[in-house]
Amino acid sequence: MIDIKTLTLLPQDAFLQASTLEIKAWWRYHRLALRFLPYDAELSIRIGELGVACERRLEALRCAAESLELGACVVLPVAQNEPEPDRANRHGFFVVDEAMADQLLQEAMTLAEEAHHFARRLLAVNGTPELERPLLEYARQKQVECIILMESQTEQQKRARSSRALHQGPV
Repeated sequence: MIDIKTLTLLPQDAFLQASTLEIKAWWRYHRLALRFLPYDAELSIRIGELGVACERRLEALRCAAESLELGACVVLPVAQNEPEPDRANRHGFFVVDEAMADQLLQEAMTLAEEAHHFARRLLAVNGTPELERPLLEYARQKQVECIILMESQTEQQKRARSSRALHQGPV
């Protein structure tokens, strides 16, 4: 029987998996920011900043990989890469109402939580002391990403309730 506590991940695999995850998140946040732009510019900017954070994490991963002479193991975004298909496009690209906004934010939150869990697992199976700090920081930043999305979702729901109350007038 294999003891899962003794399994470790090679550094190049950790870099490749983390950077691949970040590329997907980068595309997703940039696309999501664009989708929210006509509906809520403030939220669009906040989501766009999550995409910029992905770029920073990719750069940090690249630097850490290069320090171990594994720079080729980090996937970087390039213009010719096609973004992953957007399943939510069946109802149109841009956010047009609060139901669509809630759905997209919930999907983003779910994916961010999965990414945070994955980052913690990468840290748990790390067997390379030089990767401890970069992976710990990576997991911490993924946790912050979840918090930002949760706060954004709460704020969007409050604005939607407030907007509904304004349109309904006094009862």
